[in-house]
Amino acid sequence: KAGRQVSVQAVDGFDALKSVLPPASRRGLVLVDPSYEDKDDYRKVVATMRDALKRFPSGVYAVWYPQVQRQDAQDLPSQLKQLAHGDWLNVSLTVKAPVAGGLGLHGSGMFIFNQPWTLEAALRPVMPGLVKLLAQDRKATFKLQFEQR
Repeated sequence: KAGRQVSVQAVDGFDALKSVLPPASRRGLVLVDPSYEDKDDYRKVVATMRDALKRFPSGVYAVWYPQVQRQDAQDLPSQLKQLAHGDWLNVSLTVKAPVAGGLGLHGSGMFIFNQPWTLEAALRPVMPGLVKLLAQDRKATFKLQFEQR
């Protein structure tokens, strides 16, 4: 029975998401995890989420994003926040200072639309431990922002 509740497909997620929203059950979690190797992925994430939230506004959407020194990456969380009409949570973990040359990943984050109401309380005590465990230098930190409407 679990197989009927989960779907895994080898397709372009940006295009395929439209065909599965809203789900018949009106409940669901969507993980958005693009590579961001194509700089257009940042724009596609915002456009996809705008459409997904119209089709299935009560869905839980978790969007992974990298912390890199591209302006597109730095702007993404605030662009997602502007799309939110309900609850949202943004959690990020920085493991090191950005490199001087500007290349490389120094952390990552998740922006979650319609997060479970207990998620913020569960993450708050865990994040300092993750920083301590994964820190690569003294610039390691975390950020936890949320809004419940």
